[in-house]
Amino acid sequence: MKGNNLYDPGLHLFLDDVEVQDHPGFVRKVQRPERVRTEPVLKPDRPWEGEAVQLWGSVLYDDDENCFKMWYYSSNNDLYERTGQGHFMCYATSKDGIAWEKPELGIVTCEGSSANNIVYPPPGVHYGLDPWGVVKDPQEQDPSKRYKMGMYQQRPTADAPQETPTMDRQARNALRKVLFDKIRDHHGMYAAFSPDGIHWRLDDRNYVPRSGDAGALVYDPMQRRYLATSRRYETLMDHFVLEWKQYRRVIALSSSEDFIHWTPLKTIIKPDDFDDPKDQLYVMAPFVYGNQYIGFIGMLHSATELGPVQLATARHLDHWQRVGRREEFLPVGSPGTWDGAWSSLSANPPALVGDTLYMWYSGRPQAHGTEGNSTSSIGVVTLGKDRFVALRCGIGGGELMTEPIEVVGPRLGVNATCLFGHLQVRVIAEASVPEGFDFDSCNGLARGDETDCEVTWGQERRDLTPFVGREIRLHFRTDNATSLYAYRTGDSSRV
Repeated sequence: MKGNNLYDPGLHLFLDDVEVQDHPGFVRKVQRPERVRTEPVLKPDRPWEGEAVQLWGSVLYDDDENCFKMWYYSSNNDLYERTGQGHFMCYATSKDGIAWEKPELGIVTCEGSSANNIVYPPPGVHYGLDPWGVVKDPQEQDPSKRYKMGMYQQRPTADAPQETPTMDRQARNALRKVLFDKIRDHHGMYAAFSPDGIHWRLDDRNYVPRSGDAGALVYDPMQRRYLATSRRYETLMDHFVLEWKQYRRVIALSSSEDFIHWTPLKTIIKPDDFDDPKDQLYVMAPFVYGNQYIGFIGMLHSATELGPVQLATARHLDHWQRVGRREEFLPVGSPGTWDGAWSSLSANPPALVGDTLYMWYSGRPQAHGTEGNSTSSIGVVTLGKDRFVALRCGIGGGELMTEPIEVVGPRLGVNATCLFGHLQVRVIAEASVPEGFDFDSCNGLARGDETDCEVTWGQERRDLTPFVGREIRLHFRTDNATSLYAYRTGDSSRV
């Protein structure tokens, strides 16, 4: 398996206990990806990029062209104040996800030259740009709409006042109260379409009304639909019109089967009693992984103005929960480093290459909302395949019994680390152990670390063929320190 489509109905992770009856001896631990380099893989080094390149965008692996493609946001405030043009969506490509090229595309003219990698806004479009990400659509029949870009925009009305680049903050805030009252039905998620991800055409439809500036657009391969997340409905109206200043950002979701008709935004996850009173859920990128949904939540700890990433998970889109004990999945870097205050993952699923997941993120050295240095760059982190969460036990070992799960293929693969002992599995069908599928017959993992250890039984190396299409429970047992990440039933190994 390679790329961003990580749907696999036979893959079971341990982010929650929905499919776990009990796990005595094991405790759940959120894992952390590793930074591939101490320095960014993409910096603002072009005149039009100014001081900031950010992944208010997406990184996709294109199987057709065998390369990574990145759409990222650049911000040049000096250029914007001089010309009204300085916020762009740019395009880069890479063979390995680490070394990136910024091609000269000749599409958008900036300060008299089109020798740049700017792809949006195209000539003639002057609306603001708060991008939500890019989807390469596998089910689109119209070639001109193969790529879809979601973005937040405030579309003006005839009598709505307009911001200007020279306005100070006080004047801009006063104007926004009048502005949002005028455009309450004209702001939300708009979309642009492209045949190649480079040449874009903006559409005039407001697809997800009254959403917010921070959002994510992704494709759901499990249900073959589109997902958009943003702030809850009316958040910005409450803030700017009612002047309800104490609101906290929460995550809402809208979905569509055809990209035309979208469900109303519905709040799916928000701060609770386990959060600091000032914590905010700034943005969440949802995606399908295995047989469930995972969400990368960009947190904003307003008490410190720092922004790490937490994990969320769901079996159904209406029911999300934070993973573990709210441990950070991707923390900010050390103080003084380029990502020492803000680490926000891009709006797309990870890319799986072999046994490694690649994820790209925006990093900033300064706290959210502070004046001064506004530099932002892009980095990359990696994680072992399926290893978002570990159920871990100590030297005394542990056991885990699953809930009934459907066997979708004969092969059982286990993702685990068991360096000093043995991990065994037995099958429970109804309330009994079928002959030959007990612990003593199990050929499990012995003193190893494998992402896809094939588990069989007996000298004949029996697999789960007798149980395909049926529901069984799996009983895992280990006699020493072990980290259990995932298991999978299927027709072949997952590569």
